[in-house]
Amino acid sequence: MRKQALAEAAPQIYPNVFQEQFLDHTCELLTQGQVEDAMDDLLVALRARRLRSHQQEWQEFKQHCLEHPIRALLHQDPLTRRAFAKPRGYPGDAMLLDLIYGREERWSVPEGTTELGKRIFDYTTRSDACEGVRARRGFIAHLIDRLVEEVPRPQLLSVAAGHLREVLLCGAVKRRKIGRYVALDWDRESLEEINRCNQGYDIETLHATIRHLLAEKIHPGEFDLIYSTGMYDYLQHAAGQRLTWILFRMLRPRGRLLLANFLPGILGIGYMETFMDWKLVYRTRRELLDLSMNIPQREIRDIKIFAEENQNILFLEITKR
Repeated sequence: MRKQALAEAAPQIYPNVFQEQFLDHTCELLTQGQVEDAMDDLLVALRARRLRSHQQEWQEFKQHCLEHPIRALLHQDPLTRRAFAKPRGYPGDAMLLDLIYGREERWSVPEGTTELGKRIFDYTTRSDACEGVRARRGFIAHLIDRLVEEVPRPQLLSVAAGHLREVLLCGAVKRRKIGRYVALDWDRESLEEINRCNQGYDIETLHATIRHLLAEKIHPGEFDLIYSTGMYDYLQHAAGQRLTWILFRMLRPRGRLLLANFLPGILGIGYMETFMDWKLVYRTRRELLDLSMNIPQREIRDIKIFAEENQNILFLEITKR
């Protein structure tokens, strides 16, 4: 409730909030152990600043934040630090998503994390955005479980599969009710993890890049369900439209294409772009729907747009005739 009240009042509370004394005060709260209050204030204030700043102003401000001692405190959090460091070349890699899923799976905090880092990690991994990521995984698993009741031994394709952690929640896979399950990713380490963790479930891994897909250099087959949970958060409009049309054409009759994308203005947007150096391509409902504009209307049986329970992530579901 406190965080919601701060967010609603942010334009009034934080007109000049990012003077040096605000960051100093937030540092003090963190070192005193008042992590919840410090992070609440910081996320709300960063969001307010991000949404009212011009691009150049925002870039200059981000640099100021990163030069402040608060960065060293926040980077004790394994989630914040990994996104910023980008050990695999991009912030939202599969290992980072595992840090988010670990809250549900009861996986341990990475070794070597300080006590302050653990407390910040506890805060960031239960943020609205992370709750949305976990809800997204749960929705995919539930969708697959429902699909096997409608389509005998369906064919599935996960694009930008990461570690394919939805399988952990998916009874249909464990009961071997899937006909073919292809996990496509450009990160070989992610594909190796999928193979290691899913021996016996006949999950195929396919190493391919987005460029391969856009150039139609690969033809993995036809599918009853194709889904991509995080890739569109990084695709610009033209590439997103083209890829949506390409994936749609891989569907069998009555097959479904499911795409996910973060909504604009989420609470964590300012924090993610500063201390995590993690910038997404956000889309409104209209912008997400516009990704389907290259698909001839006569080929679409149904199209839906809906949000997960936390109202941070949108889904676009297109069913083929």
